Amino acid sequence: MSPTHSARVVVIIQARMSSTRLPGKVLLPLPLDGDTSILAHVVARAKLVAPGQPIVVATSTLAADNALAAAARALQAEVFRGDESDVLGRFVGALDGREAEAVVRITADNPAIDPTFVRAAVAHHLATSADYTLTTGLPLGTNVEVIAAAALRRAAAEATRPEEREHVTPYLRRHPELFRLEELPCAVPAAVAGLRLTVDYPSDYAFLHLLYSQLPADFSLTEPMGLPALLARFPWLARINDQNTQVQP
Repeated sequence: MSPTHSARVVVIIQARMSSTRLPGKVLLPLPLDGDTSILAHVVARAKLVAPGQPIVVATSTLAADNALAAAARALQAEVFRGDESDVLGRFVGALDGREAEAVVRITADNPAIDPTFVRAAVAHHLATSADYTLTTGLPLGTNVEVIAAAALRRAAAEATRPEEREHVTPYLRRHPELFRLEELPCAVPAAVAGLRLTVDYPSDYAFLHLLYSQLPADFSLTEPMGLPALLARFPWLARINDQNTQVQP
């Protein structure tokens, strides 16, 4: 049995419908003419991280998120609903009653997460007895956070700033004296490393649509004949959304 499987890892996907720049984005089809939603891609990839372990979609109690909750259940993911602005509280609520050792945090607007790197992050997290592990070096939208369940519960009990509640992990990262913080550098082809693979703006969606139109749904970040080859053939693809800015917590 692999360390990832035996460690009672819970993958929690935070999701909402109320995006200001691209409302309802997580249920948009990808590609545009397909019948698989962005959320469905995220859940499918999450299931490859820790087979047999829980996948929980953490969304809000707002009526606007009813359709999202129903879609998550249809994908055989569990659902936890809580306060819209207290995402940290939602994560801890999703842990209630579970004997989890570690939580993988994923956001529902990142459909290109690579399970290979997520599994590596979990293995590194467990091997170092970390409280918080962050991958580095991957494209925006594919780095991953792994959090010890005990550390997450402590953060939820102690964090008071609004941004610490909304963005889940700032409290841990701001307190290295309280938590063991680890980074896991990851290597991908240079053309891939600088990509923006999250969906926040319409141009992000257009870029991911083109990728999912040309590549298998489970494309990796490193398979030479996949994404790197596509970028080598059409280098202008990377410029479709490179002007977009990312708000950092």
